[in-house]
Amino acid sequence: MVVLHTFLLFSLTQLVPGILTQSGPGIVDPAIHTSVGLINGFGDLVNFNGRHRPVLKFLGIPYAVPPVGNLRFRKPKPAPRFKQPFNATQFGPGCLQNKFLMSLWLPGRDLLSEDCLTLNIFVPIHSWVRGKYPVMLWIHGGAYQIGQSSIYSGENLAYYGSVIVVTINYRLGPLGFLATKDPDSLGNLGLWDQQLAIKWVHENIDFFGGDSNRITLFGESAGGGSTVYQAMYPGNKGLFSSTISESGVAMSAWGYNTRDKMLDFTKRMAINLKCPTNNDRDMLACMRNVPAQDIVDKSRVGTESENLFRPEFVPAPDGEFIKQYAPDIFTKSCLISDQTGSVFDNIDMAFVALTGDGTAVTGSTMLPYVKKHTSKAISPDDVIEKFVIPNILSDRFNITSPELAKIMNFLYSDWTKTLGNNSYQTKLLNLDTDYSFYIPIINTATAHAQREKGKKKTYLLGFEKHSSFTLPLEYKPPNLHADEIPYFFGFHDSMMKPFAMSRTNITAEEIQLSEKLMLYISNFAYSGDPNLPVSPDVKWLPYNVDNEHYLRVGETIETDSHMLPTRTAFWTKYIPDYLKMTKTCTISQGVLPNFGPSNVIG
Repeated sequence: MVVLHTFLLFSLTQLVPGILTQSGPGIVDPAIHTSVGLINGFGDLVNFNGRHRPVLKFLGIPYAVPPVGNLRFRKPKPAPRFKQPFNATQFGPGCLQNKFLMSLWLPGRDLLSEDCLTLNIFVPIHSWVRGKYPVMLWIHGGAYQIGQSSIYSGENLAYYGSVIVVTINYRLGPLGFLATKDPDSLGNLGLWDQQLAIKWVHENIDFFGGDSNRITLFGESAGGGSTVYQAMYPGNKGLFSSTISESGVAMSAWGYNTRDKMLDFTKRMAINLKCPTNNDRDMLACMRNVPAQDIVDKSRVGTESENLFRPEFVPAPDGEFIKQYAPDIFTKSCLISDQTGSVFDNIDMAFVALTGDGTAVTGSTMLPYVKKHTSKAISPDDVIEKFVIPNILSDRFNITSPELAKIMNFLYSDWTKTLGNNSYQTKLLNLDTDYSFYIPIINTATAHAQREKGKKKTYLLGFEKHSSFTLPLEYKPPNLHADEIPYFFGFHDSMMKPFAMSRTNITAEEIQLSEKLMLYISNFAYSGDPNLPVSPDVKWLPYNVDNEHYLRVGETIETDSHMLPTRTAFWTKYIPDYLKMTKTCTISQGVLPNFGPSNVIG
């Protein structure tokens, strides 16, 4: 350990400004002078693939005033300057969330608080590095309802990729996405939290040896959706240079709602809390005086059909952070306004899609829905054709069409019948994957590629690998939603329980794949190109609307084009043509002040 501390002391004084000296013989207590005061961290050894390397950690740093009391349901305020040195030696609590849902994923990790707006910084120490490190800021997923930054300890990625990794907490569920007409609580507070954390990092990361001009946002599921929402907000111009969106974008079915629906859900929740609803200010005043966990516990107010694709409290247009309705603008890139495009058009963007992403929705809502409505008189396949698919068409296109439902049911049927009478489960999985994840990703990647005009690049990765830790489900998915995350973080111990992994079942090939994927994304953080500055074994070609190149990651890594071509063409060409969706850039709804899905047929 003395060797580590001695090495750290030499490296820190060479590379990271603001580091203090040893507190004792051979011991280093790194401390950073920042714009908000002195922050004490600690050095640690990273053990990845049998190699021990030094990294600095700064954990639980508050970036905002605690959003409690009168600040509940308001935009976050920047944390004041520290009066005393801040000891950043342990993760802060996760934000309040549904404890039952969290327990299914993180048994025993229930350190939660309304005072949760903290971030964590992982700094690699390389004696050969000259200059500043690029920065990768991780936004966790969890359907905007659950999750916490402490799961994603960033030291393996930091050292292996030679990047600074930052992870953040943000408000969730009704505390983060309630919406009212009161100017102080229009909605999307969780997105405002993220944006304040991004500003904090941009203003302070130079003190940690980071490059504030090379900040990459990356996230998975709701975190992936958040990276796109942040790219839609013009106030972020100049704060980050690129994004990586894994298994989620702003137009993912579970990641948006109309403003009217969000206002309605908020009032239903207020009724559950015995608060008045005739005046938003009085309603908010009442809800600021009830226990915060009660708000979370009494927020399940949607009906079965309302919750089939998404939970109650998610991002929605508010006229301030989100000014355009994502499902409309990302199917016609020419509808993206100059204001929305001011950031979106000027950053490099990468997208990751899993062939088994639909497991998230299939297991939680769709499969239970089909089983509930199946009877001797109606088969599971009939339930899908007569109820599930019409719900999808209504949710996205504001229409129902028995003929189109029949065609869609035919297309997604498992004609190999590999699961016999249970083949409908494969159909559900592929439907959910495409509607909730894959097609929204393709639409967003295409919109970016169409608007980049050669200035910035778009990249797509298709993750097809079946991992040793992929849970054995009855419908045999190729992989599970979120299976790629451990590879991007170097199989850190913090992920063993959440991802049902153990050190004994991770294979040597999976470790090697992790190294390759960490190289791609750290390259992207350095240069906006996953192939530079360190050349990978297989080149990841940019995605464009002509060849649709993508990186196919299965048992091997290969360059390919046109991912899932028949299913992609069905959603992006056949359905629009069938519904006679025009190619013109006119829209009657979806752009403020009219909130809601557009009527795509006349």
